[in-house]
Amino acid sequence: MLSSRLEFIDCPLCGASSTKTWGTENGFECVRCTRCELVYVNPRPSLAEISHANEIGEHRSGAEALNVVYKRSRRKARRYASTIRTVFPDVLASSKPVTWLDVGAGFGELVEVLQSMLPAGSRVTGVEPMASKVAAAQKIGLPVYQKDLSQITERFDFISLINVFAHIPDFHDFLGRLRPLLREKGELFVETGNGGDLPSMKEYPDLLYLPDHLVFAGEGHLRAFLAEAGFSIIATHTVRIDTAMHFGKTLVKKAIGRKVKLAMPYQSRFRRVLVRARLNAPTG
Repeated sequence: MLSSRLEFIDCPLCGASSTKTWGTENGFECVRCTRCELVYVNPRPSLAEISHANEIGEHRSGAEALNVVYKRSRRKARRYASTIRTVFPDVLASSKPVTWLDVGAGFGELVEVLQSMLPAGSRVTGVEPMASKVAAAQKIGLPVYQKDLSQITERFDFISLINVFAHIPDFHDFLGRLRPLLREKGELFVETGNGGDLPSMKEYPDLLYLPDHLVFAGEGHLRAFLAEAGFSIIATHTVRIDTAMHFGKTLVKKAIGRKVKLAMPYQSRFRRVLVRARLNAPTG
């Protein structure tokens, strides 16, 4: 049984209303826009429900609940370190300190990694909507806070959004709120999957985790969002995840009773997409 507070929306990228079914999970439907081909949940929970779920780490639809609190991950921290070395070699090689804001910081894994890797004197801050994750990060001394973007007055050289895009109902608006937090020619780093490039959810190498995930972009969609918000792409990297190692870990999760999707390795067109973009200089 679905929540009575579901709402129908137009495409979050182009505003069109014509769609076709892309996949279903947990009683929710993902549709593909027939104009720009973005994939998104429709109908979706209300904005108030989405905000509340992000704060407590639990999404409900009728009697069902999807818990997304999870645990702090050393493996995630190691992956983040590898990602930063790949995408920001120039920043790491410089002696110039920088300021960095990690949005959707979770348990602070990236914040901790950046503190150890960035030039001496750099300052790293994280913001996270989920209270339990903020408490866990602060318990080990990490500067992660439960703040709305409107409460932040500092400006930063870099802002990162790692696996945040899919949780944002309106990425146009979100980027508009991030822009004032960047210094002149500041940079945005976005990591997300390219689910919107896949013909259907059958090629998606994991569960969709609906409605925690709301929007699935392709690489072109992400570029369009950034361009419309006044960013220029500096570099793009893609990484496949459907490896033999990923398959093995999925088998282990299934063996211990976790709900997972089994997919043969090296078959999917799904990729992690890493985009580094610079804020364009004001015109006029």
